[in-house]
Amino acid sequence: MVALKEEKRNHMTYPEMVKMFREFNTTHNPNSESIVGIIVFKADNWDQEYSLESRSYRVGSDNKAFIDGMGGYSIFGSSLDGSDRCVRLEDYIDDEGGAWEVDYCYLESEVGVA
Repeated sequence: MVALKEEKRNHMTYPEMVKMFREFNTTHNPNSESIVGIIVFKADNWDQEYSLESRSYRVGSDNKAFIDGMGGYSIFGSSLDGSDRCVRLEDYIDDEGGAWEVDYCYLESEVGVA
């Protein structure tokens, strides 16, 4: 596995990524198109040390939380190292009422087919 490089030029806050996802979904069909972002949680959220890849989660704009008018509210993501798959993240993200503080987010892909 290739270690992640931390490139700060594309970093954004979690609220900025949420806004971008929601805006994207107003002009695209979330059932067929999505953009993908990475949420990186702060290392000091835990007592033990976790690698950057294990505290970085891939999420898509096609999650219910980012689509207006959905009958539910969920954000599913998987860690980049594969150790944590399909986790329901909204219960953990501090901006959503959880305890894990987000360090930063970035886009992995601009436009893709879901």
